[in-house]
Amino acid sequence: MTDPQNLIQIQAAGVIEGFRNDLQALCRSLESAGLWRPSAALKTQCLRSVDRIDQTARRFDRKLTVSIIGACGSGKSTLLNALAGVDDLSETGVHRPTTESLIVFCKDRSDADFISGFPEAGSVRIRTSPAAAALSGVILVDTPDIDSIHEKDHVALVSKAIELSDILICVFNAENPRRRDTVDFFQPFVQQFSGESLIVVINKCDRLDETELKGRILPEFSDFIHHAWEKPVSRILCTSARSRLKDPAWEPDAGPRHDFDEFDQLHNMIFGAFNQGGFVVDRRIENARSLRDGVCEAVRAQAEKDLPLLEKVGGEIQKVREEALRAALMEIQRDRGRHPAVNLMLYQRLSQRWLGPVGWMIAVWSRILLFGTGIASMLRFGNPLRQAWGAISSFVHYKDSSRALEGMRSGRRIDLAFRAYRTAVNRRWPDIADALTAARFDPRITETGNVLPEENAFEEEMDQLWKEALEDAVESASVRLSGVFSQILFNLPVLAILCHAGWITVREYFSANYLSSAFFLHAFLTFGIVLLLSFFLFQFRVRMGAGGERILRSAFEALERMCDQKMDARSFEPVEKQVRAVLDLAKTSSPD
Repeated sequence: MTDPQNLIQIQAAGVIEGFRNDLQALCRSLESAGLWRPSAALKTQCLRSVDRIDQTARRFDRKLTVSIIGACGSGKSTLLNALAGVDDLSETGVHRPTTESLIVFCKDRSDADFISGFPEAGSVRIRTSPAAAALSGVILVDTPDIDSIHEKDHVALVSKAIELSDILICVFNAENPRRRDTVDFFQPFVQQFSGESLIVVINKCDRLDETELKGRILPEFSDFIHHAWEKPVSRILCTSARSRLKDPAWEPDAGPRHDFDEFDQLHNMIFGAFNQGGFVVDRRIENARSLRDGVCEAVRAQAEKDLPLLEKVGGEIQKVREEALRAALMEIQRDRGRHPAVNLMLYQRLSQRWLGPVGWMIAVWSRILLFGTGIASMLRFGNPLRQAWGAISSFVHYKDSSRALEGMRSGRRIDLAFRAYRTAVNRRWPDIADALTAARFDPRITETGNVLPEENAFEEEMDQLWKEALEDAVESASVRLSGVFSQILFNLPVLAILCHAGWITVREYFSANYLSSAFFLHAFLTFGIVLLLSFFLFQFRVRMGAGGERILRSAFEALERMCDQKMDARSFEPVEKQVRAVLDLAKTSSPD
């Protein structure tokens, strides 16, 4: 049977994995907006938060870690000593810095194994006391000063300790609580914790007038810290840690000015609520949630700064792209009258659908057209050897209908289309580039060469769409021209002559009256004339109902639709997709 505590941890791990997945999805979104300059720093922040969440997931079997952080002289070590009930558990005094390593207060030394593995020699000292016996689920950590002469060494140590913490107790000196450097140092760290995991302690409150403390200093500090950190904190407590020592050693004229002290509330939280088994799981889930929400909020806030500009620019880019695409399509359409292979493609499709004598003529005619297309290719401008080889190939491989399609491809036509596209973009891009630069996009976008599609990619995609559009138009025309009624109508006269001549031949044969060669010659000529006439009428029907011009017009209409639906915007304007990505980031919020 599964241990209830293990089940809770498994469920919590699933929740935290969801937060991790949210951040990874956000990282991918930032990657898709690589030209937007803030994306690099935001992605780094996102990846660091993913690492922090991974660390949280790996330490579910550890006790709740509460770290005491603060500036030099704020009374952190005194506060730990007061909580531990031992005056010299963590060194105190007027010499600064008094704490130069992490002081870990816990019940068993093994509880601090994950902290004692720091690479810095002597950077962790483990302490215990009779009071520690009550800490079945909590580890207390006193950190070095962050603003002493050893600041450079201490900051790295404190940062590492904070990464391993579940709750922060931020200690301020009541005589000067609004030190900007201290608040600014705390700011990036507190963003990694939920408000319920942050406790602010104004220590040495006994040094101030009680009325001034409650009436002015505490309210002003509360507003100050809320605006500086841009998030609420769980509690703001006023303490006099020194007065809770066994031997406070007050100076004769420097005793407490009042007895207002919220130390007991802090003590009860640590040894009471924090010490409960299920509390650690809730804190770690909420801290992971806060990490995710903090990154989402940071990304959204940055994207919102550029939102008005990008909304306007996004519409302009769309217009430019559409104009450029229309210019390219118009360039292709100008070549509409020079497609002799359209009829070939149509007749090849018809030959596969038609039956009877007219179907035979359609098949023969398609072969004649195929040979003629190969001959015509020799007359086009270009490499003579290559064109001659194309003509020979068309004749040798006349059975391969795909050769006809090659006759529809024109590298020159697609080249001109790309030039028209590029010209349309160049005409409008400078103004758009200026707006994008103002919206913190990479200045490289001012050069159209960095935002236009690759010429080869453009040609391949446009050519592929053109082939699809043309094939669809030809297929549609062949289906329309190959109805059962049409096949009966055009085949009937020829079949009637054939059946009549055949009936006479069979009848006379069984009557022993052998027909002369003149009869068969006249029958054959009649059959041929009627067949040619039927085929001529069929060609007239093709010309009137689905001529090359009509097929090409349908193909170009289809090409326009396909360009709107299938053309990958990234292959045309990479910037357009990234602008949309930033606009989406401006709407980013926590999934919950």
